[in-house]
Amino acid sequence: MDILAVVDFGLNEKTGGYKRNFEIMKRLPKRVNIDIVPSIRNVRLYSFRKDLISLLKGLNSTPDYVIELLEKGSNVEEFLNGLKKKKYDVAVVYSNSSENVELARRITSAPIGVQLQLEPFYRDLTTLFKIKFRGVTGKAVRKFKEAMEESKKEELKWKGLIERGNLNFAISVSKVPLINSGLDRLLSYRVTKPGNAFDENMLKFRGDKEDYAVYFTRLMPEKGLFEIPLIWKKLRRDIRLYVMGQFVDESDKDDFLSLVKRLNVNVEYIGLKEEEELYSIVAKALFTVYPSHYDSFSLVVLESLALGTPVYAYDTLALREIFGNVKGVHLVREGDVKGLADLISSFKGEEVPIPEDYSSWDRVAEAELEDIKAFAKK
Repeated sequence: MDILAVVDFGLNEKTGGYKRNFEIMKRLPKRVNIDIVPSIRNVRLYSFRKDLISLLKGLNSTPDYVIELLEKGSNVEEFLNGLKKKKYDVAVVYSNSSENVELARRITSAPIGVQLQLEPFYRDLTTLFKIKFRGVTGKAVRKFKEAMEESKKEELKWKGLIERGNLNFAISVSKVPLINSGLDRLLSYRVTKPGNAFDENMLKFRGDKEDYAVYFTRLMPEKGLFEIPLIWKKLRRDIRLYVMGQFVDESDKDDFLSLVKRLNVNVEYIGLKEEEELYSIVAKALFTVYPSHYDSFSLVVLESLALGTPVYAYDTLALREIFGNVKGVHLVREGDVKGLADLISSFKGEEVPIPEDYSSWDRVAEAELEDIKAFAKK
Protein backbone atom coordinates (compact mmCIF):
# COMPACT_ATOMS: atom_id res chain seq x y z
CA MET A 1 0.00 0.00 0.00
CA ASP A 2 1.20 3.50 -0.88
CA ILE A 3 0.13 6.44 1.30
CA LEU A 4 0.57 10.18 0.88
CA ALA A 5 0.74 12.15 4.14
CA VAL A 6 0.56 15.95 4.12
CA VAL A 7 1.75 16.93 7.58
CA ASP A 8 1.99 20.09 9.69
CA PHE A 9 4.91 19.72 12.10
CA GLY A 10 4.39 23.01 13.93
CA LEU A 11 8.02 24.20 13.80
CA ASN A 12 7.38 27.57 15.48
CA GLU A 13 4.87 26.12 17.96
CA LYS A 14 5.09 23.25 20.42
CA THR A 15 1.74 21.64 21.11
CA GLY A 16 0.54 18.14 21.86
CA GLY A 17 -1.03 17.98 18.41
CA TYR A 18 2.18 18.72 16.56
CA LYS A 19 4.05 16.27 18.79
CA ARG A 20 1.50 13.61 17.88
CA ASN A 21 2.02 14.27 14.16
CA PHE A 22 5.76 13.78 14.58
CA GLU A 23 5.42 10.61 16.67
CA ILE A 24 3.10 9.04 14.09
CA MET A 25 5.35 10.03 11.18
CA LYS A 26 8.33 8.44 12.94
CA ARG A 27 6.47 5.14 13.03
CA LEU A 28 4.30 4.81 9.92
CA PRO A 29 7.27 4.52 7.49
CA LYS A 30 8.33 1.36 9.33
CA ARG A 31 4.94 -0.20 8.63
CA VAL A 32 3.92 0.98 5.16
CA ASN A 33 5.18 2.82 2.06
CA ILE A 34 4.52 6.48 2.79
CA ASP A 35 5.56 9.78 1.24
CA ILE A 36 5.58 12.71 3.68
CA VAL A 37 5.00 16.20 2.27
CA PRO A 38 5.08 19.26 4.57
CA SER A 39 2.06 21.48 5.05
CA ILE A 40 1.74 24.84 3.31
CA ARG A 41 2.05 26.52 6.71
CA ASN A 42 5.41 24.83 7.23
CA VAL A 43 6.62 25.91 3.78
CA ARG A 44 5.47 29.46 4.54
CA LEU A 45 7.64 29.58 7.68
CA TYR A 46 10.77 30.48 5.74
CA SER A 47 12.84 31.29 8.84
CA PHE A 48 12.33 27.66 9.94
CA ARG A 49 13.22 26.18 6.53
CA LYS A 50 16.47 24.57 7.74
CA ASP A 51 14.63 22.99 10.67
CA LEU A 52 11.97 21.65 8.31
CA ILE A 53 14.51 20.15 5.91
CA SER A 54 16.42 18.56 8.79
CA LEU A 55 13.23 17.09 10.25
CA LEU A 56 12.11 15.64 6.90
CA LYS A 57 15.54 14.18 6.17
CA GLY A 58 15.52 12.57 9.60
CA LEU A 59 12.19 10.89 8.86
CA ASN A 60 13.60 9.74 5.51
CA SER A 61 10.20 9.44 3.83
CA THR A 62 9.93 12.64 1.78
CA PRO A 63 10.44 12.44 -2.01
CA ASP A 64 13.84 13.79 -3.07
CA TYR A 65 12.31 16.38 -5.37
CA VAL A 66 10.29 17.85 -2.47
CA ILE A 67 13.47 18.25 -0.42
CA GLU A 68 15.10 19.91 -3.45
CA LEU A 69 12.22 22.38 -3.76
CA LEU A 70 12.70 23.34 -0.13
CA GLU A 71 16.48 23.58 -0.41
CA LYS A 72 16.15 25.89 -3.42
CA GLY A 73 14.27 28.33 -1.22
CA SER A 74 10.98 27.93 -3.05
CA ASN A 75 8.13 30.13 -1.89
CA VAL A 76 4.64 28.64 -1.49
CA GLU A 77 3.61 29.26 -5.10
CA GLU A 78 6.84 27.76 -6.46
CA PHE A 79 6.51 24.81 -4.08
CA LEU A 80 2.94 24.07 -5.15
CA ASN A 81 3.77 24.41 -8.85
CA GLY A 82 6.69 22.02 -8.40
CA LEU A 83 4.64 19.18 -6.91
CA LYS A 84 4.40 16.05 -9.05
CA LYS A 85 1.42 13.77 -9.50
CA LYS A 86 1.81 10.21 -8.28
CA LYS A 87 -0.40 7.18 -7.82
CA TYR A 88 -1.32 6.42 -4.21
CA ASP A 89 -3.89 4.19 -2.58
CA VAL A 90 -4.91 6.84 -0.06
CA ALA A 91 -3.87 10.26 1.25
CA VAL A 92 -4.16 11.68 4.77
CA VAL A 93 -3.85 15.34 5.72
CA TYR A 94 -2.49 15.98 9.22
CA SER A 95 -3.71 19.56 9.46
CA ASN A 96 -6.94 21.46 10.12
CA SER A 97 -6.34 23.78 7.17
CA SER A 98 -8.39 23.22 4.02
CA GLU A 99 -5.49 24.44 1.86
CA ASN A 100 -3.59 21.26 2.69
CA VAL A 101 -6.43 19.09 1.40
CA GLU A 102 -6.13 21.02 -1.85
CA LEU A 103 -2.37 20.40 -1.79
CA ALA A 104 -2.98 16.66 -1.49
CA ARG A 105 -5.40 16.73 -4.43
CA ARG A 106 -2.70 18.36 -6.59
CA ILE A 107 -0.60 15.23 -6.07
CA THR A 108 -3.09 12.35 -6.12
CA SER A 109 -6.52 11.26 -7.29
CA ALA A 110 -6.76 8.74 -4.43
CA PRO A 111 -9.29 9.09 -1.58
CA ILE A 112 -8.21 11.91 0.74
CA GLY A 113 -8.91 12.02 4.45
CA VAL A 114 -8.15 14.42 7.26
CA GLN A 115 -6.75 13.47 10.64
CA LEU A 116 -8.55 15.61 13.21
CA GLN A 117 -7.29 16.72 16.59
CA LEU A 118 -9.45 19.84 16.72
CA GLU A 119 -12.52 20.91 14.80
CA PRO A 120 -11.75 22.95 11.64
CA PHE A 121 -15.00 24.89 12.09
CA TYR A 122 -18.11 24.87 14.28
CA ARG A 123 -21.53 23.69 13.16
CA ASP A 124 -23.25 25.34 16.12
CA LEU A 125 -22.14 28.85 17.06
CA THR A 126 -23.40 28.37 20.61
CA THR A 127 -20.61 25.81 21.08
CA LEU A 128 -18.10 28.29 19.70
CA PHE A 129 -19.47 30.99 22.02
CA LYS A 130 -19.14 28.71 25.05
CA ILE A 131 -15.49 28.07 24.19
CA LYS A 132 -14.33 31.47 22.94
CA PHE A 133 -16.29 33.99 25.04
CA ARG A 134 -13.89 33.90 27.97
CA GLY A 135 -11.73 36.35 29.87
CA VAL A 136 -11.85 40.14 29.85
CA THR A 137 -15.16 41.16 28.25
CA GLY A 138 -13.84 43.53 25.58
CA LYS A 139 -11.26 41.05 24.33
CA ALA A 140 -13.72 38.18 24.61
CA VAL A 141 -16.16 39.95 22.30
CA ARG A 142 -13.43 40.62 19.75
CA LYS A 143 -12.05 37.08 19.88
CA PHE A 144 -15.49 35.52 19.55
CA LYS A 145 -16.32 37.71 16.56
CA GLU A 146 -13.02 36.81 14.86
CA ALA A 147 -13.50 33.10 15.61
CA MET A 148 -17.08 33.19 14.31
CA GLU A 149 -16.03 34.81 11.03
CA GLU A 150 -13.16 32.34 10.61
CA SER A 151 -15.45 29.39 11.36
CA LYS A 152 -18.02 30.47 8.77
CA LYS A 153 -15.30 30.95 6.16
CA GLU A 154 -13.73 27.56 6.87
CA GLU A 155 -17.11 25.81 6.86
CA LEU A 156 -17.72 26.98 3.29
CA LYS A 157 -14.27 25.78 2.23
CA TRP A 158 -14.59 22.34 3.84
CA LYS A 159 -18.10 21.74 2.54
CA GLY A 160 -16.89 22.76 -0.91
CA LEU A 161 -14.07 20.22 -0.74
CA ILE A 162 -16.54 17.49 0.23
CA GLU A 163 -19.03 18.43 -2.50
CA ARG A 164 -16.29 18.37 -5.16
CA GLY A 165 -15.08 14.96 -3.99
CA ASN A 166 -11.75 16.29 -2.75
CA LEU A 167 -12.29 15.23 0.85
CA ASN A 168 -13.60 11.72 1.37
CA PHE A 169 -13.18 10.66 5.01
CA ALA A 170 -11.91 11.63 8.45
CA ILE A 171 -10.04 9.93 11.26
CA SER A 172 -9.99 11.54 14.68
CA VAL A 173 -8.54 11.27 18.18
CA SER A 174 -12.07 11.46 19.60
CA LYS A 175 -15.64 12.14 18.49
CA VAL A 176 -15.45 15.77 19.63
CA PRO A 177 -13.98 17.40 16.47
CA LEU A 178 -16.47 15.47 14.34
CA ILE A 179 -19.48 16.42 16.46
CA ASN A 180 -18.52 20.07 16.96
CA SER A 181 -17.93 20.60 13.24
CA GLY A 182 -20.79 18.42 12.01
CA LEU A 183 -18.35 16.44 9.86
CA ASP A 184 -19.81 13.29 11.43
CA ARG A 185 -22.89 14.01 9.27
CA LEU A 186 -20.93 14.75 6.10
CA LEU A 187 -18.11 12.19 5.95
CA SER A 188 -17.36 8.58 6.69
CA TYR A 189 -15.08 8.51 9.73
CA ARG A 190 -13.28 6.41 12.29
CA VAL A 191 -12.09 7.32 15.78
CA THR A 192 -8.59 6.00 16.42
CA LYS A 193 -8.27 3.99 19.64
CA PRO A 194 -5.95 4.64 21.33
CA GLY A 195 -5.75 8.11 19.84
CA ASN A 196 -2.77 9.34 21.86
CA ALA A 197 0.05 8.15 24.08
CA PHE A 198 2.43 9.40 26.73
CA ASP A 199 6.20 8.99 26.59
CA GLU A 200 7.29 5.92 28.52
CA ASN A 201 10.19 7.75 30.19
CA MET A 202 7.64 9.82 32.14
CA LEU A 203 7.03 6.87 34.45
CA LYS A 204 10.45 7.24 36.10
CA PHE A 205 9.32 10.55 37.63
CA ARG A 206 6.55 8.96 39.70
CA GLY A 207 7.26 9.23 43.40
CA ASP A 208 6.53 11.10 46.61
CA LYS A 209 4.25 14.11 46.62
CA GLU A 210 4.90 17.64 47.88
CA ASP A 211 2.45 20.21 49.20
CA TYR A 212 1.33 22.02 46.03
CA ALA A 213 -0.94 21.65 42.99
CA VAL A 214 -0.36 22.46 39.31
CA TYR A 215 -2.13 23.96 36.31
CA PHE A 216 -0.20 23.54 33.06
CA THR A 217 -1.39 24.08 29.50
CA ARG A 218 -1.33 26.68 26.74
CA LEU A 219 -2.36 29.64 28.84
CA MET A 220 -5.51 31.05 27.24
CA PRO A 221 -9.06 31.82 28.40
CA GLU A 222 -10.46 28.78 26.57
CA LYS A 223 -8.34 26.58 28.83
CA GLY A 224 -9.89 28.08 31.96
CA LEU A 225 -7.09 30.55 32.66
CA PHE A 226 -9.26 33.21 34.29
CA GLU A 227 -11.28 30.66 36.25
CA ILE A 228 -8.18 29.48 38.09
CA PRO A 229 -8.02 32.45 40.54
CA LEU A 230 -11.79 32.24 41.08
CA ILE A 231 -11.58 28.55 41.93
CA TRP A 232 -8.67 29.16 44.28
CA LYS A 233 -10.55 31.96 46.03
CA LYS A 234 -13.35 29.52 46.90
CA LEU A 235 -11.09 26.77 48.27
CA ARG A 236 -11.68 25.82 51.89
CA ARG A 237 -8.01 24.91 52.38
CA ASP A 238 -4.72 26.65 51.61
CA ILE A 239 -2.86 24.97 48.76
CA ARG A 240 -0.09 26.52 46.70
CA LEU A 241 -0.81 26.42 42.95
CA TYR A 242 1.97 26.60 40.37
CA VAL A 243 0.84 27.80 36.94
CA MET A 244 3.04 26.71 34.03
CA GLY A 245 2.92 27.35 30.32
CA GLN A 246 3.16 30.01 27.65
CA PHE A 247 0.58 32.76 27.34
CA VAL A 248 -0.93 32.67 23.86
CA ASP A 249 -1.76 36.38 24.20
CA GLU A 250 0.72 38.37 26.31
CA SER A 251 -2.00 40.80 27.37
CA ASP A 252 -3.71 37.88 29.13
CA LYS A 253 -0.63 37.55 31.33
CA ASP A 254 -1.08 41.02 32.81
CA ASP A 255 -4.81 40.48 33.29
CA PHE A 256 -4.26 37.08 34.92
CA LEU A 257 -1.55 38.26 37.33
CA SER A 258 -3.66 41.30 38.18
CA LEU A 259 -6.62 39.06 39.03
CA VAL A 260 -4.41 36.80 41.17
CA LYS A 261 -3.15 39.84 43.08
CA ARG A 262 -6.61 41.38 43.46
CA LEU A 263 -8.11 38.17 44.84
CA ASN A 264 -5.04 37.55 47.00
CA VAL A 265 -4.90 33.84 46.19
CA ASN A 266 -2.02 31.40 46.64
CA VAL A 267 -1.21 31.15 42.93
CA GLU A 268 2.23 31.60 41.36
CA TYR A 269 3.13 31.73 37.68
CA ILE A 270 6.52 30.03 37.25
CA GLY A 271 6.85 30.24 33.47
CA LEU A 272 7.08 27.73 30.66
CA LYS A 273 8.44 24.36 31.77
CA GLU A 274 9.16 21.60 29.29
CA GLU A 275 9.84 17.88 29.25
CA GLU A 276 11.85 16.62 32.24
CA GLU A 277 11.56 19.83 34.27
CA LEU A 278 7.79 19.85 33.71
CA TYR A 279 7.46 16.13 34.43
CA SER A 280 9.34 16.46 37.72
CA ILE A 281 7.12 19.30 38.95
CA VAL A 282 3.85 17.63 37.90
CA ALA A 283 4.85 14.26 39.37
CA LYS A 284 5.42 15.81 42.80
CA ALA A 285 2.12 17.73 42.76
CA LEU A 286 -0.82 16.65 44.89
CA PHE A 287 -3.10 17.10 41.87
CA THR A 288 -3.61 18.93 38.57
CA VAL A 289 -6.49 21.38 38.21
CA TYR A 290 -7.72 21.75 34.64
CA PRO A 291 -10.90 23.84 34.12
CA SER A 292 -10.62 23.73 30.33
CA HIS A 293 -13.46 24.26 27.87
CA TYR A 294 -11.43 23.41 24.76
CA ASP A 295 -10.13 19.89 24.16
CA SER A 296 -10.52 16.93 21.86
CA PHE A 297 -8.40 14.57 23.94
CA SER A 298 -6.28 16.47 26.54
CA LEU A 299 -2.67 15.48 26.89
CA VAL A 300 -2.61 17.51 30.12
CA VAL A 301 -4.88 14.93 31.72
CA LEU A 302 -3.07 11.95 30.18
CA GLU A 303 0.39 13.19 31.20
CA SER A 304 -0.79 13.96 34.73
CA LEU A 305 -2.09 10.41 35.11
CA ALA A 306 1.13 8.97 33.67
CA LEU A 307 3.05 10.95 36.29
CA GLY A 308 0.82 9.61 39.07
CA THR A 309 -1.03 12.87 39.64
CA PRO A 310 -4.85 12.98 39.87
CA VAL A 311 -6.84 15.55 37.90
CA TYR A 312 -9.75 17.83 38.82
CA ALA A 313 -11.53 19.20 35.77
CA TYR A 314 -14.79 20.08 34.03
CA ASP A 315 -16.86 17.31 32.46
CA THR A 316 -16.44 18.51 28.89
CA LEU A 317 -17.43 16.22 26.04
CA ALA A 318 -13.81 15.22 25.42
CA LEU A 319 -12.98 14.40 29.02
CA ARG A 320 -16.19 12.41 29.46
CA GLU A 321 -15.45 10.40 26.30
CA ILE A 322 -11.79 9.65 27.01
CA PHE A 323 -11.42 9.81 30.80
CA GLY A 324 -14.97 9.59 32.17
CA ASN A 325 -14.44 6.25 33.90
CA VAL A 326 -10.71 6.52 34.56
CA LYS A 327 -9.48 6.31 38.16
CA GLY A 328 -7.77 9.52 39.21
CA VAL A 329 -9.93 11.84 37.08
CA HIS A 330 -12.55 13.84 39.00
CA LEU A 331 -15.09 15.86 37.01
CA VAL A 332 -17.72 18.47 37.82
CA ARG A 333 -20.27 20.18 35.60
CA GLU A 334 -18.56 22.47 33.09
CA GLY A 335 -18.35 26.03 34.37
CA ASP A 336 -19.18 25.14 37.98
CA VAL A 337 -16.40 27.08 39.70
CA LYS A 338 -17.76 26.48 43.20
CA GLY A 339 -18.34 22.79 42.51
CA LEU A 340 -14.75 22.34 41.38
CA ALA A 341 -13.46 24.28 44.39
CA ASP A 342 -15.57 22.12 46.74
CA LEU A 343 -14.31 18.92 45.11
CA ILE A 344 -10.70 20.06 45.43
CA SER A 345 -11.27 21.13 49.04
CA SER A 346 -12.22 17.55 49.92
CA PHE A 347 -9.10 16.17 48.22
CA LYS A 348 -7.49 13.14 49.79
CA GLY A 349 -4.31 11.53 48.54
CA GLU A 350 -4.83 8.65 46.13
CA GLU A 351 -2.83 6.16 44.11
CA VAL A 352 -3.21 6.81 40.38
CA PRO A 353 -2.74 3.74 38.18
CA ILE A 354 -0.61 3.97 35.05
CA PRO A 355 -2.94 4.56 32.06
CA GLU A 356 -1.78 1.44 30.22
CA ASP A 357 -4.16 1.90 27.28
CA TYR A 358 -2.18 4.98 26.28
CA SER A 359 1.35 3.81 27.07
CA SER A 360 2.60 3.11 23.53
CA TRP A 361 3.00 5.38 20.48
CA ASP A 362 3.55 2.19 18.46
CA ARG A 363 0.05 1.07 19.39
CA VAL A 364 -1.37 4.45 18.32
CA ALA A 365 0.43 4.26 14.97
CA GLU A 366 -0.81 0.72 14.34
CA ALA A 367 -4.41 1.68 15.19
CA GLU A 368 -4.20 4.73 12.96
CA LEU A 369 -2.81 2.71 10.07
CA GLU A 370 -5.75 0.30 10.33
CA ASP A 371 -8.13 3.26 10.18
CA ILE A 372 -6.36 4.65 7.11
CA LYS A 373 -6.39 1.28 5.34
CA ALA A 374 -10.15 1.09 5.79
CA PHE A 375 -10.56 4.05 3.43
CA ALA A 376 -7.94 3.13 0.81
CA LYS A 377 -8.85 2.40 -2.80
CA LYS A 378 -9.94 -1.20 -3.17
